[in-house]
Amino acid sequence: MLPNPFTIDWNNHTTGQWDRMLRACKRPTLPQTWQYAAAKAGTTGEVADNGIIQFHGKPVGLVQVERRRLIGPFAHCAIYRGPIWVYDTIPNQMHKIVLRILRQRYATYRGKTLVFHPELPDNQQYRDQLHQCGFTRVDQGYSTAWLDLERDTADIRRGLRQKWRHSLHQAERHRLTAEPDATGAHLDWLLDRYAADMAERSYVGPSTTLIRNLHKVGQPVGMIQTLRAMHDREPVAGVILARHGRAATYLVGWNSDRGRELRAHHLLLWKAAQQLKAQGTLWFDLGGHNDEGAASIARFKQGLGGTPTTLVGTYR
Repeated sequence: MLPNPFTIDWNNHTTGQWDRMLRACKRPTLPQTWQYAAAKAGTTGEVADNGIIQFHGKPVGLVQVERRRLIGPFAHCAIYRGPIWVYDTIPNQMHKIVLRILRQRYATYRGKTLVFHPELPDNQQYRDQLHQCGFTRVDQGYSTAWLDLERDTADIRRGLRQKWRHSLHQAERHRLTAEPDATGAHLDWLLDRYAADMAERSYVGPSTTLIRNLHKVGQPVGMIQTLRAMHDREPVAGVILARHGRAATYLVGWNSDRGRELRAHHLLLWKAAQQLKAQGTLWFDLGGHNDEGAASIARFKQGLGGTPTTLVGTYR
């Protein structure tokens, strides 16, 4: 029997090495960054297992597993939007080997329960793979859209949906300006309004504590960035973004009544895309499109013209 060409090197590298590996991945996701794990540890007390996936000793991907200790040797584990890969596609049989390694390491008989949200598109091939490797599907997959920022700016603008592009024209005519900040000077201001908006409109988004912790651990590299829409020297809307590797994620946004009238959020997301592109970001993850109670937010983000993606599901 031939030796397994895949291995996962666990917890044997620096944060700098992890960052370099993350930058090599095609479309890195925020939950697979060490900064996200550190922020979660400061928020909920979870710790992370970090594994670099190797093929014949060559790094080809990575996977981060959140772990919360229960009683004695028992632990609850979770993989959110991983593994992620250097290459666009991994051959079917090779991918199954990695899934089996994860299944074996995080098995109930080892005292580890696992919730697994793979970063895989929802199709029958991947559903079958996961089933064959011992995983059971328990819920639908996360939906988002990826905006390709490697394209020319004019091409990105042409890709906006017609109604969205018209609203952007309106915002530009209202002479709104976008005020960027990577220092955190506006973060508390924006998070306070975001929290009040969540409570008023009854939707659930990333916790303000988690975002504050992300800013704290990611500040040396300017991970968390805000943009505020200004009109007559008054802020009327804002968004928070997270940069990670060659990608970025839209985290949260807030819009005042005046901001809605002026179409401020359209201007902010357009300026955010331009700013990220100028910083060398290739992909913009626009965030969840299946958030309960936030259908209007999902429709708004879809208008930016990203490629919709629904993941294969939640597995145990």
